[in-house]
Amino acid sequence: MQVKIIMQKENENTIASAISNCLENNAKKAYFFIGNFKETGYKILEEELIDLKTKLFFAIGIDKKATTRSMLEGILDYTDEVYYYSNNDINEYVANIHVYEYTDRAEMLVCSSNLSESGIKTDLSIYTKITYNLKDATEKKEYKEHIKQLTNIVENEGFNKLTEKVIQKLVDDKEIFSTKQYNHSVMSISELLGKKPKVEEKKELSKEEVDDVFVKDVEIPKIDLSDISIDIDIPEEMIEKESKPKKEELDIEYKEDEYSIPENEGYEVAEEKNKKKEEKNNDEIDKNNELYDETMANDEIDYNKTLDINDMLFSKADIKLDINDEKKSKKKSSKKKEVEENDEIVKVKKLNLNNITNFIFELSSKNSKETDTIRIPNHIRTMIPEFFGIENADNREINGINYKVKDIKLEIVDVKNNQKYVDNNAMITYKSRQSYISFVSGKLDGVMYDESDIARIIKLSDDEYHIEIVAKNMQEYKVWSKLCSQKFRASDKKYGIM
Repeated sequence: MQVKIIMQKENENTIASAISNCLENNAKKAYFFIGNFKETGYKILEEELIDLKTKLFFAIGIDKKATTRSMLEGILDYTDEVYYYSNNDINEYVANIHVYEYTDRAEMLVCSSNLSESGIKTDLSIYTKITYNLKDATEKKEYKEHIKQLTNIVENEGFNKLTEKVIQKLVDDKEIFSTKQYNHSVMSISELLGKKPKVEEKKELSKEEVDDVFVKDVEIPKIDLSDISIDIDIPEEMIEKESKPKKEELDIEYKEDEYSIPENEGYEVAEEKNKKKEEKNNDEIDKNNELYDETMANDEIDYNKTLDINDMLFSKADIKLDINDEKKSKKKSSKKKEVEENDEIVKVKKLNLNNITNFIFELSSKNSKETDTIRIPNHIRTMIPEFFGIENADNREINGINYKVKDIKLEIVDVKNNQKYVDNNAMITYKSRQSYISFVSGKLDGVMYDESDIARIIKLSDDEYHIEIVAKNMQEYKVWSKLCSQKFRASDKKYGIM
């Protein structure tokens, strides 16, 4: 028996690569004892399970936070030997052990982290790899005892077998993650100890206590000014004063020297001039008196008439004043200044997802098992279905499994090596409940790419596509990476559409 202690660093000596190496060597049986099984980890594991003839056994933990219905249904597509333990209770099932059995040996990975994307790829984690030599009788016996011990835990420690009906029941009982809203109540200490909480009886208040607490309803009288009349007495002296115009109010000037006799003129001549001036002034006085009487006649005041106070207090204005005009003008001017100050103005155009012709995304590392495939998460297919056109594709059986297959012509450009490949027999494939959709072409075998290199897929027609692979160290990479502004679900990688 060999024991190795391995440290996982970011994308170095990863648990994911160890799993991939173990499964691609055609193991006869594989056992997975996983307490904290997250959907991101399942998607990585699923890439290795497709078309695998290995007999699988799962003993997993489920909870409301990380376990989804699609994940459980996906596991059942690969094997019926699935057992679950509910981690929603106080006692949890904690484990992360993988066992791969071959004809001549068995390999066991004992991991310290959970099965998630970060747990098996990027976290700083230490795991142990144990190798049993099954040709040796002693080691073979020891291995069989360890496997029996692990499977007995499943039989005796509260595990249940997973089926389609059980998954529906778990959803209805809210034992796994659900988008449905529900009330979550936290148990009190007395409930945890098995004691029923005491319910305080409601005490009825006396009439005097009610009066102290609540204010009695008091009816507020309403005032109606429409029927109120107010008489105002005005003294007769004020009426007499107001009814006659004052001489000072008339626009006439009286000057003392106006009628005086000039020194250089004779008495008779001066007297005639003074008479003419006096007649002229009298005419002006009579004219002004007539105007005054006419205006006063039109505005006669009835001092016995009552005043409508209601109409005076609540009359409506003829002109509506906009007090906020000044504020609005200030806001407009400030916005105008902000636009002028900004040198770069980005105009956003709403995309029609049915007319997408470009899909740009960051690649995962090349799968050593399927070198002729580029995989795209399934939620992208549902977002832009017209781009792939797989819904109306033919059903075809590949290696005994039913797929939807769309035959396409594919151009592949390796930008780094300046190579172009054309494949007239390429395909887009998708299997029911699969977490991704695949571009499959034999020409992809010769194209090498690394983690986070960019692929740009262009749809030229319904059955013709163009793929460019751009490496990270190229100048062109900076341009396309700026367009990758959206994150994939459950991944740090990004994508963009045009």
